[in-house]
Amino acid sequence: MRGRLCRRRGLGVVAVAALSLVAGGALAPQATAADPAAVRAGSEAGANGEAGVRWSPAGISPKPSGPGRTTGLPQQFGQGQAVKGRWQFEEMTTGAPASTPDSAAQSGPMNLHGGVQLGPGWIDASGLRLNGVDSYAELPAVSVDTSSSFTVTAWVQASELSDQPMTVINAAGNKRSAFALRFLSTPDDSEGFGHWELTLAHADRPGAATRQAGSSEFYDVREWNHLTVVYDSIAEQARLYVNGLLQEFRCPDDDGDGEPDDSTCQDEVAWADDVRMFRADGPLQVGRAMSDTAGEYFAGTIDDVWVFQGALNESQVRWLSSHYFDLPTEVPAGS
Repeated sequence: MRGRLCRRRGLGVVAVAALSLVAGGALAPQATAADPAAVRAGSEAGANGEAGVRWSPAGISPKPSGPGRTTGLPQQFGQGQAVKGRWQFEEMTTGAPASTPDSAAQSGPMNLHGGVQLGPGWIDASGLRLNGVDSYAELPAVSVDTSSSFTVTAWVQASELSDQPMTVINAAGNKRSAFALRFLSTPDDSEGFGHWELTLAHADRPGAATRQAGSSEFYDVREWNHLTVVYDSIAEQARLYVNGLLQEFRCPDDDGDGEPDDSTCQDEVAWADDVRMFRADGPLQVGRAMSDTAGEYFAGTIDDVWVFQGALNESQVRWLSSHYFDLPTEVPAGS
């Protein structure tokens, strides 16, 4: 199985192993979603912590500073984290429409539209198989307050490449989505290159200001990738993790003039600052854009969608992206 690739403008293609910090400051290799043989081997340790709600004063938001990243505004002390929904897509009911249950018993079932099927998934047995034409899942009302801190995660595997955007999930308002996460392919590229793009809106009206964050630090959209959207309303920052990693690439500026040495180089960071979101009061949709835009349906499989009120920290995100067996439906302990 091929290793994970970081594709960064100006640097070419470099094969790397994902690394995680361990006690004492040493670095140790960590299996990634691009290597199923590695991540499936062995059993996973059980989770610690209380079910349902965990209070976390320790979350620190990354902030860009020069060529590196430093800690920024901490989350407000006592900011709560609570599971507001989890859809594992292990079963579906018949009916009009069909539905799939909420394992957290918080938000209710998602309704399934357009000939959705269950197929092989990444967590447990099944996932939500989408045809890229008209199939999607929908929770009638967004189960978190998107104007406050929240986290949404999902495992995603595309079945094909498309020259149109493919939306993974969106939280709809009346006029526009509060946030939408989609995949954008690179034109004329058959290698699965492209990037994940997160768009967030300040207000529920046409022409409202938006912020975007993106990540191209993954191997192939047709492999399983773990996506996490974190919005920290206290820090006014949104972050997009792919396979537990927060991408940061700064173009070289050896002469210190504030401009890249290579004029074609572009910084790539997977977070956005000065983000102020509105409260979405429409449905949460998995597999399509709010506007039912032709070509934005997702073609592939989406699995194990979680929704949390509260901003998960980096260690919690990494825990969810690196555990695959018998995951309890509770806020991950993290560190």
